[in-house]
Amino acid sequence: MGENDQHKYSREWSIDIDKGNKLEEVLEPGTDCCIYRVPQHLRKINEEAYTPSLISIGPLHFGREELMGMESQKRRYWSEFAKRPNIAQKLEEFETYIKNQEQTIRAHYSVTSTILSSEYIEIILRDAIFIIELFLRKYHLTEDFLLKPPLEISITVDLLLLENQLPYFVLNDLYSIAFPTSKGNPSVFFDISVKFFNGMSIFNHLSISADQQPRVKHFTDILRRCLLKEVHRSTVQQSNGNVDRLIDDLPCVTKLNKSGLVFKGIERKCLLDISWGKTKFAKWLPAWFEVNEVKVPSITICDETEFLLRNLMALEMFHYPTQTHICNYAVLMDYLIDSAKDVDLLVDKKIIVNCVGDNEAIHKMFNRLCSHITISGSCYYKDAEKMKTHYNNKCNHAKATLMSVYFNNLWTTTATFAATFLLLLTVTQTICSIVQL
Repeated sequence: MGENDQHKYSREWSIDIDKGNKLEEVLEPGTDCCIYRVPQHLRKINEEAYTPSLISIGPLHFGREELMGMESQKRRYWSEFAKRPNIAQKLEEFETYIKNQEQTIRAHYSVTSTILSSEYIEIILRDAIFIIELFLRKYHLTEDFLLKPPLEISITVDLLLLENQLPYFVLNDLYSIAFPTSKGNPSVFFDISVKFFNGMSIFNHLSISADQQPRVKHFTDILRRCLLKEVHRSTVQQSNGNVDRLIDDLPCVTKLNKSGLVFKGIERKCLLDISWGKTKFAKWLPAWFEVNEVKVPSITICDETEFLLRNLMALEMFHYPTQTHICNYAVLMDYLIDSAKDVDLLVDKKIIVNCVGDNEAIHKMFNRLCSHITISGSCYYKDAEKMKTHYNNKCNHAKATLMSVYFNNLWTTTATFAATFLLLLTVTQTICSIVQL
């Protein structure tokens, strides 16, 4: 490739990013559609949750004036990417690939863009190269100010928003063209994608190995797949036939706990893996003192958690309407949390890790999440029914009261047994005196 050709792929773009981009609704999205424009009735609840704050990816937010600052960073990353070994001569192959796939790419969006073909191809190509270069820099621990807080957090959140996506197959194919399996380069784009997002609290160091790689649509879908890694083996199969039924009248976690139901946070492999068991306050207590224990996967709540959950729920509503597992989780938490006191209990039980500092804020977050959310049923129906059955059993309330008053710690337990023992001795002595008389 000559010097003039190389200049062609490292040029300054003449795109007027202040010019608004017109979008038209697709009356009947095709089977490839997986990137959706969030409807107004959801956006008005929390507009910021669905709107990129720093960087535009793809056509849906292209042209917004407040995102123009990152366009120069995309140009910088293009130039840096072209300097990688054997990449400069492949940039023309990149452009040819995007041209051939243009109509397929357009079909992945629920709204169609009126941007001309040449400009559309350039947008997709520029954004794809930015993402690949960004991920490679993070993977190889390359120093870059975009990979330092707070910019890294803002960029990462923007890359996970449903409206701010490129089809995953485009990124994967371009990466494969650029880096055929060779020494010194990660062989699977999915692997470096998961590693890039692993810093987000909601991922909680989840990963999926290359041989387990699912077929994903985009980065929002990757987040969902990582959170639900084992859901099909556990939650869904346990529901089995009750998945189409909705939860109703479930008491909050404070009331359930007062009825003797014990909650415990566990390190998760899957966000939705709730399990049941029996526990005692002390191993030496007899079997009668066993109580029901619900083990709930731990979730870390940070400033960005609401944004990510909202986008996952929007994806499920439009693309996975019969598998709304994240929506099911939000609805369950909405029932369990009625006030900041419920959050206090969940934090104490290590089910919620609070990184926002205010338990009232977490209470309000979960109570807002389910506004205007429609789901076909809940994979937690059986768990909710078991909780309600436990709560409606008066014996459990009496037992819980007895335990909390007389057996809530070692000292009261010891005093209770000592008093019981003395009472038995007194009764025995009285009986013996009566018999003698």
